[in-house]
Amino acid sequence: MEKLKFDDMKKTWYEIARYQEKPMDVNFELEIHKKLLEIFQVGEYYYYIFNPATASFEYVSDNVRNVMKVEKTTDFTPQYVFENMHPDDQNRFLAHEQKVLQFFSSLTPEQVLKYKVSYDYRLRCGDGSYKWILMQTVTIQSDDSGAVIRVIGVQTDISHLKTNNQPSGLSFIGLDGEKSYYNVPVNEIITVEINENTINLTSREKEVLRKIVEGKTSSQIADSLFISIHTVNSHRKKILQKTNSKSISELIIKVLNYNLL
Repeated sequence: MEKLKFDDMKKTWYEIARYQEKPMDVNFELEIHKKLLEIFQVGEYYYYIFNPATASFEYVSDNVRNVMKVEKTTDFTPQYVFENMHPDDQNRFLAHEQKVLQFFSSLTPEQVLKYKVSYDYRLRCGDGSYKWILMQTVTIQSDDSGAVIRVIGVQTDISHLKTNNQPSGLSFIGLDGEKSYYNVPVNEIITVEINENTINLTSREKEVLRKIVEGKTSSQIADSLFISIHTVNSHRKKILQKTNSKSISELIIKVLNYNLL
């Protein structure tokens, strides 16, 4: 089986986020603790705040060092998770995340904050052993259109509960009276096709594109390349046209799929 790259996973997170940029309010700490109280733990656990637009953990609780045997919390990144996932679970993980995208795209903006996502996989610890990890995530920040900006995730060691070494299904658990869906059927991974031979980006456009993929804002790109924001936005428009992309999220999927940089 061909080994998946971490970039294959990031493309789905970019799409889930619809590549929105919004600073996190300092008062969110209270809301985070409220969400944590809704999740019952059956083993040792750690939690994190995940930003799908940047494919990064903005915070990881210190207990990850005990559970996953890593030296520092900063060592535990989304890339670390994916690269240390059991090879037999990587395709299923990617398919689940794409199903999450499909499900959340069907929700109203009000419903986005009312669903918990749950499934499990095997993750290799720092000492080389594998643990079954139950992943549960809840959206804690979204915009008016329902785009997911930040989620809180809780990962629990459930190795002691696994008697048959079989994975659990993907579930969308409704909160505040919403309907729940258990063991949801997962479609095969969707790919975006493109004829990369027809794309002819200039060197400057590739520089801007590289900054976009890194999660930089237009103002940050302008400052780093010593050009105006108007010029950056002009490059963005041309890049979208040349790649036949309707949005930045679609553009990034094509970049990651076809190595346009």
